[in-house]
Amino acid sequence: MERKQVIRLFRSMVKEFGLDEVKIRIVPMKRKIASLSFKTRTLRLNRNVVEILDEEQLRFIISHELIHLRIKDVNHGSLFLEELRKHYSKEEAEQIELKIIKTLVSKFPMINELE
Repeated sequence: MERKQVIRLFRSMVKEFGLDEVKIRIVPMKRKIASLSFKTRTLRLNRNVVEILDEEQLRFIISHELIHLRIKDVNHGSLFLEELRKHYSKEEAEQIELKIIKTLVSKFPMINELE
């Protein structure tokens, strides 16, 4: 997706999640798809990944990070999963995650060699 589209999507999702004063930065990152700073309330998205993922995949990644901000926790425990289920069923989440992995592996074959 183009940068302007991603920013527009992000802003609409921040409103949808009922959050205030959340910033976004689209930057090159070596090992992460996204990260979130609680201190600065900034979501960082990997520019290289943003360029190849579709809207559904980016919506899922942004949702994932905004859920962390909403619940004020970096873990993926029951509170996180409860909030995620408000937006995605277990099956939907698994399907989108698999699509993201397949897209990344097809565009960055060296991912298979990382471990």
